Amino acid sequence: MPRIARAVAAGFPHHVIQRGNNREKVFFDKKDREKYLFFLKKYSERWKSPVLAYCLMSNHVHILAKPGKEESLYKMMQGVTLCYTQYANKKHQRSGRLWENRYHSCIVDKDRYLWAVARYIEQNPVRAKIVEKAEDYPYSSAKAHLQGIKDEVLGEELFEESQRKDYTRLIHAKPKEDEINEIRYYTRTGRPLGEQKFVNLMERKLRRQFSLKPRGRPRKIEKDN
Repeated sequence: MPRIARAVAAGFPHHVIQRGNNREKVFFDKKDREKYLFFLKKYSERWKSPVLAYCLMSNHVHILAKPGKEESLYKMMQGVTLCYTQYANKKHQRSGRLWENRYHSCIVDKDRYLWAVARYIEQNPVRAKIVEKAEDYPYSSAKAHLQGIKDEVLGEELFEESQRKDYTRLIHAKPKEDEINEIRYYTRTGRPLGEQKFVNLMERKLRRQFSLKPRGRPRKIEKDN
């Protein structure tokens, strides 16, 4: 199913994936990742789009954010992308496009999929066999969520303190392949990720018709990790 015009719902979580141009590397060392996180914090705060979870891989990034206004998500990503591109091009003496033209995103049903998407994001390095445990990867929000360590990039809590053990058990468990494919599919196509009741709510709220695929096993698509 083709990708639709971007759907953004203020006040709801959104899963964002942005890849390097031609899937090439965008981060080359620790300093690069730290600089990207600096820009992410800066522009998520400026555009009131708090980050709930994130993970920086070598050639793409995952972000779970909650834009305060419809334009907040775009403005945040625009600021981060432009500033990091300028930084990287200057540092690495390169020119041209660093990122793909358009990032992928989908609205997330917080009651059904919020933790599932956060787990998908924070387990990226585990699926890529970089680390055995999500919290061992230094460039994601997993350590903050599982160990209660302060992370300046995170602008809103993913869960209450009393739920930390529950989330820890979840992220240490292997998700079903169907769940992974479902998150990938809806993020890739831009349609809301949620139960039918949630999709209906988004249609009314945004005054748009989202053409839904039949519920059930999503087709397997190319990995994003």
